[in-house]
Amino acid sequence: METGKNLLVRCIDNTLQRDTLSLGRVYEVTRDLERDGYYELSGLGRFSRTRFEVVQPNDDDADAPQGS
Repeated sequence: METGKNLLVRCIDNTLQRDTLSLGRVYEVTRDLERDGYYELSGLGRFSRTRFEVVQPNDDDADAPQGS
């Protein structure tokens, strides 16, 4: 992840994490642990990268980051 750039991801799988993650919600990644296959989300902990899709900066339907 480049310095100064925020990575936003949208939850596409909240199986067994419904109390923590909301399907379709956009979250800000505080740390991308690519080698281990995890995203660390602000205040929520680590989750498998397969649960999310990256939100492009020009996505029209991208909501404000949640979970901060």
